[in-house]
Amino acid sequence: MGNQKSFLRTIILVSTFGGLLFGYDTGVINGALPYMSEALGLNSLTEGLVASSLLFGAALGAVFGGRLADYNGRRKSILFLAVLFFISTLGCTLAPNVEVMILCRFLLGLAVGGASVTVPTFLAEMSPAESRGRMVTQNELMIVSGQLLAFVFNAILGNTMGDNSHIWRYMLAIAALPAIFLFFGMIRVPESPRWLVAKGKNAEALKVLQKIREEKRAKSELIEIQAASAQEEGMKKATFKDLNVPWVRRIVFLGIGIAIVQQITGVN
Repeated sequence: MGNQKSFLRTIILVSTFGGLLFGYDTGVINGALPYMSEALGLNSLTEGLVASSLLFGAALGAVFGGRLADYNGRRKSILFLAVLFFISTLGCTLAPNVEVMILCRFLLGLAVGGASVTVPTFLAEMSPAESRGRMVTQNELMIVSGQLLAFVFNAILGNTMGDNSHIWRYMLAIAALPAIFLFFGMIRVPESPRWLVAKGKNAEALKVLQKIREEKRAKSELIEIQAASAQEEGMKKATFKDLNVPWVRRIVFLGIGIAIVQQITGVN
């Protein structure tokens, strides 16, 4: 049982590095932008585009990230996002002009948005029911930890290398390290058993469950997942017409309201 719990903790730690990258990449621009503006000759418009291009990409990444994870699997999607995080981080770090910077920040945003959808889904599907809430919220902890680290590293570099014209490149380059860790860590992490069952790979799903649950519980949970998957196949998909239902509309608006309040506080 100890080995299963230890492996599950490893899975959670590795996958939540996607949340850490989410937080770092949204926060690091705060300290990098003043130095970047001078080096790349930014004006008020291009400064706004550099900062907001990531968020525009994140919106699109969040929309399409779920579909990608449903098609390719959670694990493969997170591996792809790790590569995208790494390449776009290098692109931002080495950007010779504002056009390349905006493009790479947009690509980085796609990774951020994809991670915001895929990582919590993966955590929820790997976690046991009694501790699912706690484990999924660890991703939120990693997001704000990433933002904190961005401000800390910005402060350290700003106070020690403030006269270096390339200091903003160092600030951005740091994000490549957790992207590398995420990629190589996810290589050793198994696929979500719920996704495997949805694709008809029940034997593989059982093998995964046996690595993170007790033998008896693994078999019973597989049966539960199969029943839930069969029930979901017969369910009608939600459409925009469902917003005509008052309680559905209230839930949607409540979710949107919480998201708006989180952002207008200025945390990013």
